[in-house]
Amino acid sequence: MNKVIEIELNIGGVDITVSGYYSPPEPMIMYDSDMAGYPGCSAEFEIDSIQVNGTDITELVSDDVYNEIIEKAIEKLKD
Repeated sequence: MNKVIEIELNIGGVDITVSGYYSPPEPMIMYDSDMAGYPGCSAEFEIDSIQVNGTDITELVSDDVYNEIIEKAIEKLKD
């Protein structure tokens, strides 16, 4: 099981702390004639909480901002 990761991000000029679960990308394995292989999968980040100055604002965040946070978290964790 993945452990909770906490990262700092700046979204729309606001510094936030995001905690969640990160799954790194898995590489593709080419299929052979016996069809053994794996298509791979992209990185994923599941948000547990979003905080501003220690206050949980997860329920106040719009879907668009929520998705932006996920994208930026994955970008930051890939580096």
